[in-house]
Amino acid sequence: MPNIGYIYCTSINDTKSLLRDLLDGYNKNIRPVENQTEAVNVNVRFSLDSIQGLDEIRGIFSVLGFMYMVWHDASMMWDPEHYGSIDYVMTSYKEVWVPELILINPADESDTLGKKWQRVLFRHTGRASWWPTDLFKSTCKIDVYRYPFDSQECVLIFSAWGYFFGQVKLTSSKKGIDLRRYVESSTWTLAKSQVRTSDDSTTIEFVINLERKPDFVIVNVLLPLLFLSLLNALVFLLSPKSGERISYCITVLLSIAVFMTIVSDTLPNSSEPVPVISYKLMVDMVNSTLITFVTILNLRVYYRNDKKDVPRRLKQLYMFVSCKCAKGDINPISTDLKKMKSSRKLSVFENNKNMTVRKWSTDDKSNNSPKFTNLKMSSISVLNEEKSALELKENTLARLTSEVDGNCSNNANVSWKNISNMIDGIAFVLFTFMSMCSFTVFFAITY
Repeated sequence: MPNIGYIYCTSINDTKSLLRDLLDGYNKNIRPVENQTEAVNVNVRFSLDSIQGLDEIRGIFSVLGFMYMVWHDASMMWDPEHYGSIDYVMTSYKEVWVPELILINPADESDTLGKKWQRVLFRHTGRASWWPTDLFKSTCKIDVYRYPFDSQECVLIFSAWGYFFGQVKLTSSKKGIDLRRYVESSTWTLAKSQVRTSDDSTTIEFVINLERKPDFVIVNVLLPLLFLSLLNALVFLLSPKSGERISYCITVLLSIAVFMTIVSDTLPNSSEPVPVISYKLMVDMVNSTLITFVTILNLRVYYRNDKKDVPRRLKQLYMFVSCKCAKGDINPISTDLKKMKSSRKLSVFENNKNMTVRKWSTDDKSNNSPKFTNLKMSSISVLNEEKSALELKENTLARLTSEVDGNCSNNANVSWKNISNMIDGIAFVLFTFMSMCSFTVFFAITY
């Protein structure tokens, strides 16, 4: 005989009977515990799907995710054997008791969780599971002091609104947010998350720590500002006769003002604290203004009438700067002079040595030998020629050195154009240094 087995199946009538029996007389306004003096323990978890945005201007934090809540409902228990082995059943959340959590720091209108299409799952043991999905918008205190290397801490605070202390307790089985479904944001990096509950367990907080991805701001704001600052200092290398200095300075000044407007539009209108980048933009603006101011004054100096004498202090400053700059040209002359003197001493030593050797080699010979006489006269002639050439070079180098020294000591021929060129050189070095220092200090504070 063939083996006969049992096939368990649940019919629609079994499900109808189960729901009818469970919901008959069910009152969703009564907390689902046998002893009404006890609290309903609700285990809450939050699963994050994506970060929709963080509005720094209005301080609004938007995330898409769902809450996963589990509790025990004493009124939703049954024996599966009586209902075709039905182990679980689902029903609309509006027909049963659910923990009506509410976001207590909303950015828009506040409302309880739940949509009409969301359902609650009940096991035959009375275990209830509910996972309402929504776009949560909460307020977030923005701190952009270290922008664009800032980090933000935003909190979603939920509470079982409408219940007294000890009636509903909110707990969490996890220390952080569930990120299994999380999709990385293009603007923010999720550094860490944590879950906190209040002392009386009436509220639960989901803390999300974000770090900004600064690449976009570095490439589109910070580097152009650095290039503009360095480009601004190059105005002092432009010839005053070109007539383009003022327009050059004004163009760079307006470019920095445009960047200041762009950055200010992306930051909150708050004075506590003021972002460091705002101070940096202000420093760049002041730096560019000073460059324009110095350029205008320097043009007046350049085109000043040469009949008016240059003040003695300016002459001394110019000669001091010009002599310092000329040191690099004087040193090679002195070095060559020392080398030539050393070469001369070495040549004289070699010639004396050769003469001594010749003298020793001819001690046994007659001093009246024609061959020895010619050799001696030839050596003396070569030595005299080398000596004359060395003396001529020494005199020439000494004259060049004395001319340079004379120019440094004589300040009678300093003109206003010389003063203008000196101002250009000093201003170029000074403002370039200020631009680099501004950029370095900004990174040292914010990074």
